[in-house]
Amino acid sequence: AGGEEKYCDTIVDLDGTIMEKPKDESDAVDMIRNLSGNWHQVHTGVAVYAVGGGSGRERLMFSFTDTANVKFAALEDEDVRAYVASEEPMDKAGGYGIQGIGGQLVERMEGDFFTVMGLPMHRLSRELSAAISSLNI
Repeated sequence: AGGEEKYCDTIVDLDGTIMEKPKDESDAVDMIRNLSGNWHQVHTGVAVYAVGGGSGRERLMFSFTDTANVKFAALEDEDVRAYVASEEPMDKAGGYGIQGIGGQLVERMEGDFFTVMGLPMHRLSRELSAAISSLNI
């Protein structure tokens, strides 16, 4: 029997500088300070592969990147340090998670909340539906 595998990854783009996961607490503090008061883009890439029955071979069904624009509030240094002390930033691209405490740092957003979270659900469901429809079964 076959199936599909989904792969996703998210990066934060601040004026052309890619911000992945912080290396340590100092890096997280720097990231949040740089985002403070600024707009940035969050890009989430998704690839879905069909896995063949007995062969186990994968075939790319589709891939896409979805982007949202996010503006951080202007933050005081004590706010930045308190957020980093929560340890939430340590496994998040750009050093924050919009679905957690980090959501309090976001002043505005244009685009899909789930793109910023790391899985653009609406777009993924549309793409999956189109892929299934194209199978003509």
